[in-house]
Amino acid sequence: MNLNAFFRSMKFRVLLCILALLTGIMLYSVRSGGHTDRLTGFLQGITGPFRKTASGIHREVNERLDTYYNSKAYREENRRLREQNEILNKQLIGYDDAVRERDALRDQLGIKEKHEDFVLSEPCGVLMPTANDLTSEFQLNMGEADGLTLNAPVVCSAGTGSVNLIGVVTKLSPHYATVTTILSPELSVGAVVLETGDTGIAEGDLKYAADGNTKMIYLDENSSVEAHNLVITAGTTGLFPYGLTIGNVTETGMESTSLAKYAVIRPVIDFSELKTVSVLLDFAGKGESFGEK
Repeated sequence: MNLNAFFRSMKFRVLLCILALLTGIMLYSVRSGGHTDRLTGFLQGITGPFRKTASGIHREVNERLDTYYNSKAYREENRRLREQNEILNKQLIGYDDAVRERDALRDQLGIKEKHEDFVLSEPCGVLMPTANDLTSEFQLNMGEADGLTLNAPVVCSAGTGSVNLIGVVTKLSPHYATVTTILSPELSVGAVVLETGDTGIAEGDLKYAADGNTKMIYLDENSSVEAHNLVITAGTTGLFPYGLTIGNVTETGMESTSLAKYAVIRPVIDFSELKTVSVLLDFAGKGESFGEK
């Protein structure tokens, strides 16, 4: 509220005049010994409406002054609450970071317990995907300066009880890395169906990637692969160790251009929920094709 404008307003001037008149009447009454003569009664009758107006203006002034001074208290309270909220937000962010780091280290511990030969990078944070989704690529907040290497498998466990293949490092800078995922048509991985022993190639397909699925191709036409079968890495090329989980079969069918069969695979991990992953830097048999000594 602009008090300066109010004090210069016509309302305020009328109020002063009324207050001056009422003060004169009161003084006259006092001097008359407290008795009201006809003149005083007449003046009181005339000034009655003005007294009501003055009373209303007085209330309005009090309300405005109260609002003005209370608003300062409200502003101060809001400032204090904002500061408290900022402190709590910082504490919450710190807590979330600590929880994420704890989960990532627990994830790595679970992987190491199953595969003592695995050499893993420090947990890497997943950054914004390079193509606005995770169907092809995403970035990591670590790079060559952190020991990451090209073509190294990217894995995580995320409490699933298995070591899951996420993708492969395909681009490197000193402090960032790009991962091509198993949902991408750009990545092909030798795969085997655990229950049946059928082999093929796990390769992304845009038709299925939008739903978070990948595809296994070149299955024998007589294979007995069926829904819920587990597909893992075959480990025959030395690029991936044997046994990394790719996902579970959701459906099978025959390719339209050949006699080969295919299977649609649902990864165990929801890629849209990825927060941290690990890069597999070394493992027993790395670089050795199947049958090499």
